[in-house]
Amino acid sequence: MKIKHHSYFNNKMKTINWQDLRDSEMDKKYYIPFDKEDYLSTFKANELSNLTNIIIKELEYEGIKKIFSIGSGIAALEYQLKKFSNLNIVISDFNSSVLRLKQFEIFDDALLLDAIQDPLPVDDSFSVLFPRIDTEFDDEKFQKIFEKCHSLGVKHICFIPAELLSVRIVLAEIKTLLICKIKRKPRVFCGYARSMSSFVKIWNPYYKVSKVYKSDRKIFFLEKK
Repeated sequence: MKIKHHSYFNNKMKTINWQDLRDSEMDKKYYIPFDKEDYLSTFKANELSNLTNIIIKELEYEGIKKIFSIGSGIAALEYQLKKFSNLNIVISDFNSSVLRLKQFEIFDDALLLDAIQDPLPVDDSFSVLFPRIDTEFDDEKFQKIFEKCHSLGVKHICFIPAELLSVRIVLAEIKTLLICKIKRKPRVFCGYARSMSSFVKIWNPYYKVSKVYKSDRKIFFLEKK
C-alpha cells in the first residue's frame, strides 16, 4: 500500500525543486551553505548519533569499508559517518548542489549522478546507502535501482525509509493539508509513503532483509539474494 506524500515550503514553491531548496536559506533543513565553514558549523557532529553508530558497527561486522550514498542531499548522515569512522564515503545526487559539497573536500568523492540513467560506480566492496530517497521514485524506477545494484554485485544495502506508512504518517498528511489551508501555502506533492509490504515487493526480486534496527527511525540492512 502507498499514499501520496505532501509538504509545504517557506519559499512557497508549488512543485518540488531540490536545486532551489539546496540554494535557498528560506528552508534551512534543506539548505547547503556555499561556504565550507558554514556547512561544518551547521552540520557539526560533536557526538556520535545512534543511527550513525548502528551503521558503523554493522559495516565493521560485515568487513565493509566503503559506502556509496544515492541521493545524499545535505549529506548530514554521511558527514557523521565520515567524521566518526575510517570508512570511504562517496556521496551522490542528481542536482548540481552536490558539486558544492565536492569543493569542500569533506568526502572521498561527490558525484553528480542520476541513479536511474547513469552507471553506478559500485561493486561488491561497497555498501550502498539509500538515505531517505524512497519518496522520490515510483515503484518501477525504485526497483530499477535495486536491480542495478544487484547486477553490479552489491551484496549489502543500508536502507533508511523517509516515509514508512503508518497511522502517524496518515495523520501528518492531514495536518499538512490543514496547515496549508490555514496559512494559504501551496501543498506540494513530494512522492509516496509506502507500507513495509510495498517496500518488500520492490526489492524482493534482488534483496532480502538481514537485520532491522530502530533508532530515531527504522533502518533496514539488506543482503543480496
